[in-house]
Amino acid sequence: MGQQKRDEISLWRDSQLHGGMEILQATCYEHSYPPHFHDEFVIAAFARGAQRTRVCRQNGIAAAGSVMIIAPGEVHTGEAVQRDEGWDYCAFYPGEKLINEVAQTVLSGKGDVNFGLQGIRHDPLMARRMLHAASVMKQSHDPLEKECVMYQILNVLVGHYGERTVKGSRQSVLRADIRKAIAFLHSAYAQPLTVKEIAQVAGLSEFYFMRTFQKMTGLSVHQYLTQIRLMRAKGLLARGMGAAQVASDIGFFDQSHLIKQFRAHFGTTPGMFAAASM
Repeated sequence: MGQQKRDEISLWRDSQLHGGMEILQATCYEHSYPPHFHDEFVIAAFARGAQRTRVCRQNGIAAAGSVMIIAPGEVHTGEAVQRDEGWDYCAFYPGEKLINEVAQTVLSGKGDVNFGLQGIRHDPLMARRMLHAASVMKQSHDPLEKECVMYQILNVLVGHYGERTVKGSRQSVLRADIRKAIAFLHSAYAQPLTVKEIAQVAGLSEFYFMRTFQKMTGLSVHQYLTQIRLMRAKGLLARGMGAAQVASDIGFFDQSHLIKQFRAHFGTTPGMFAAASM
């Protein structure tokens, strides 16, 4: 019997990169990412195997040599096409502010950066550059080296695939009542909440609100709230707060609840993320 293949997922926040950027290096076999989103862009490169994903509301496969670009707030998933093969990849999570600053130097036009609806692109050269950059980020202790490598990657990627538009953010295309509900979730995430009180903020009946919220965001209201809590958790963990206190501060029942949700969404534990973050 062959040795069981294990997931190896490293996720950390580097405080030396533009105020704190998250970076990931991973080999995945069993882990599957549930529907989720990020406040930042996701820019991923695939080295081996293949990931089945749903991104930009389309099903796709990111194979070796692929680059994936996902806008902030865009719900996506991820799992191995073949579990015995798995996939190797890296990912960077630059904020919108950084991407738009890069765009000012490499793109003409006005407005925010838009990468279009093609979430997955086959670009082996760009993928190799990104995979090399991820290795530098993990191994180097020189902030200047890491910053230069990161800006080189973003310059090429934004210049090649981005355009500046005045279409506005994804939030602007959501209904006003759903935007009000999302704003409420961001302000009250640490509290015990009910569908009734969130629906009242939106001015909708409970069942109509739940159906409309999921249709427009791609997540149930509970899944969306969990995402907000986990994003807050990463920020607190990276600043050195203990997991038990983090769980209490963000509205999870206890530390074990935080660990369970954190592992399910990120493939690692709060303690491992905190230890790897600088």
